[in-house]
Amino acid sequence: MASGVILAGGASSRMGRDKLSLTVGGIPLVRRAAYALSAHCDELLVVGAAEKSLTLPEARHVPDLRTGRQGPLAGIEAGLTAARNPRVFVAAGDLPLLPRDLIGYLLDLLSREHASAVVPRYEDLHPLCAAYDCEIRANVSEALDGGERSVSRFLYGLPDVRYVDEAELRMFGDPAVFLMNVNSPRDLEQARTYGGGA
Repeated sequence: MASGVILAGGASSRMGRDKLSLTVGGIPLVRRAAYALSAHCDELLVVGAAEKSLTLPEARHVPDLRTGRQGPLAGIEAGLTAARNPRVFVAAGDLPLLPRDLIGYLLDLLSREHASAVVPRYEDLHPLCAAYDCEIRANVSEALDGGERSVSRFLYGLPDVRYVDEAELRMFGDPAVFLMNVNSPRDLEQARTYGGGA
């Protein structure tokens, strides 16, 4: 099995409140992420903000290892460090329409192809919806120590990354929909259109 890592991040100023407690289809965003991961991950970690609204009884909260909010790459480092399994699936907490089958597919590719990471690539990289081998933890720490903050730049410098392009992604639906993050009120409205209302 694998460990599921939800990156909680911080509060969103554009949303006016902690966005992961917002609901799509009556379910908080963080709970939707947890549900998607639960089919393929026997351990669930929430990295970052320790808001009470983000409490998931089945999850273990993991604080950031570095001070000063150093971004998602630091969240991935914390998740890889805390994971009890050799493989992890990292999901941003604001991905409300993530297909469970996609998670299984990416984790399976990670194992079968002995990749260091398996990452969707649709219009851009989606490293916060990706499978990672925990053996890259030292690479992540070294990159952060060197001042790198971009997960995409880190991945492009990593050997053995398997990119999953649009043709493969379309097996799971419209990637423009299921890779959508909720970063603004407009995004939330759109997610609710696809995900069963408020």
